[in-house]
Amino acid sequence: MKNFTYKALAVATAAVCAAGAHAGTATSAAKTYAVEGVTASTAVALSNVVYTMGVARATNQGFTIIVREPAGATTSLTCGSLPVVATGNGNTAIVTVKRSSATECAYDVDVTTNSANVAVGNTITFSGLSINNHGLATVGASEKLNVALYDTGETARIDNSNDVQVTVASSARAVSLIANADTHTTADVNFNNGNSPLFGFVSGTSGTAALADTTTTTYAAFNVAVNGSLFNAAGANVNAASLLTNVAVTVTGDFTGLVTVFGGAGNSSVSSVGAVTYSPAVTYTAGGASSTAAFSLSGVNMAPTGNTTVTVGLTTAATQSLGTSRVFGVSGVVNPALAGAAQQSLTGNAAWWTWSANAIQLASAFFNNDNTGGNLTRFFFQNVGAAASYSATCYAESGLTVSYGSAKTGTLINGTTAVNAADICTFSTGKRGSIVFTINSSAGKVKGVYQQAINGAAAGYIALERPYANGTY
Repeated sequence: MKNFTYKALAVATAAVCAAGAHAGTATSAAKTYAVEGVTASTAVALSNVVYTMGVARATNQGFTIIVREPAGATTSLTCGSLPVVATGNGNTAIVTVKRSSATECAYDVDVTTNSANVAVGNTITFSGLSINNHGLATVGASEKLNVALYDTGETARIDNSNDVQVTVASSARAVSLIANADTHTTADVNFNNGNSPLFGFVSGTSGTAALADTTTTTYAAFNVAVNGSLFNAAGANVNAASLLTNVAVTVTGDFTGLVTVFGGAGNSSVSSVGAVTYSPAVTYTAGGASSTAAFSLSGVNMAPTGNTTVTVGLTTAATQSLGTSRVFGVSGVVNPALAGAAQQSLTGNAAWWTWSANAIQLASAFFNNDNTGGNLTRFFFQNVGAAASYSATCYAESGLTVSYGSAKTGTLINGTTAVNAADICTFSTGKRGSIVFTINSSAGKVKGVYQQAINGAAAGYIALERPYANGTY
C-alpha cells in the first residue's frame, strides 16, 4: 500500500506540473483614457478581457469563472454582458450568472449542452465591463482585473493556482504644449538707419513661426497638441471640441519697449491655425521682467487631434532700445469640458523665446561730465576687433533734461578710444547721470571704463557693465 501511495502522489505531482506548463492567460486591448475626459467617479467602459484556456474541460466538467478586483483595489466593477465561452466543437457553452457585486462577477459554465467541450486554446471573452472610483483621472495611472477559474463547487482551482491579472485601463494627458526653443530674434543696431539702435529687429529671419520677422515685428510659435489615440469615459476617441472648454495660455517676459495692445494694424498679435483661424483676445498685465500676455484657445478653435499652431507676434513701440537679451516663456492650463474633471497644468517652456542683438551694450549707473578746473571725466574703450560704431543714451535725475553733443555717436577704432563725457551729453542742471553705450560689435571684443580725475589728483575708474549678461567689461 505504501508503494501504491507513493506512485499515486507521483502521478498527482506530474499532473499538477503538466497543468502549470499549460496555464491559461488573460489579455485586454486596454484603452488609455484622457485625464481631461474622466473623473474618479466616472464609469469607464473597458475593452474586452479575453482569457485563453490552458487546460481542456470535457462535457461533464462544468466550471466557474470569476472576474474580480485585485486585493486592495478601491474601484467598483460593473459586470456587463454574459461572457462568451468558445468550445472545441465550435459551439458556445451555456453561461449563467452565479453572483455579481461591485467587486466580482461570477458565472457558471455548462459544457454538457450541445455536447460541447472546452479545448486548450479556446477563449472566454468578457465584454461590457466598466469600473468607477478609479485612479484614471490622474496622469500615469493604471487599473487591473483578475480572472480566476474554479470547479463548479469552487473547492479547487483549475488551469492556474492563482488569479491571472490583466491591465484593463491606463491614463495619460491628451493635451500638451510643445514649445521648442526659438533663438532667431535679433534686435538691430542699424534700425532706423542707425539713428535708433536696437529699437527694432533684423528682418527676414524666422524661427518656429512660419512668418518672417519684419523690422518692426518679430514672430515665434508653439503648438498645442491633442493626442487623438486616447479615449473618453465612454470609450470614444477624444477630440479637442468635446474634450476642452479651453486652454488658457500665458506668455511671460519683459515687454518693455513693445506694443502691449494686441490685435489690429500696427499692434502685437496672437493667432492660431486649428479647426479655423482664430485670433483670441489677449490680456496684458505689466510686471517688469515678469509681465504677462494671457489668452485662451477654445476646443472648437483647435484641431480635433494633432497640433494647433499658435503664432505670437510682438511689435516694437520704437521708443527705446530693446536691449541685447530677452527671454519669454510660455505655459498653459487645460480646462476640461467634463464637469468635475481636474484642471491640467502644462509646463511649456520657461525659455521658449530668447532674443539677442547684433550689438552689445555697456553701461554705467554713474558718471560725471564736469570738465571745469582741470577735471578729466572720460570714457576709455579697448576694441580688439574691427572698428565699431556706437551710440550713447544718457539718463538724468528726476526733473532734468539731457542735451547731446557731437560724441553721442561715433566709432571705436581697433585699439583704444577716449571719449570726453561732456562731449557726449550735458544736463539742464548738475553734472551727474547714468549712461548706456550701444556698440555694433560682439561682446568679447570691446571693454570700457569711466575715468574721473579731479585737478590732477589720482584718478578713479568705474568699469562699464554689460547689463544683459551679468558681465563687466
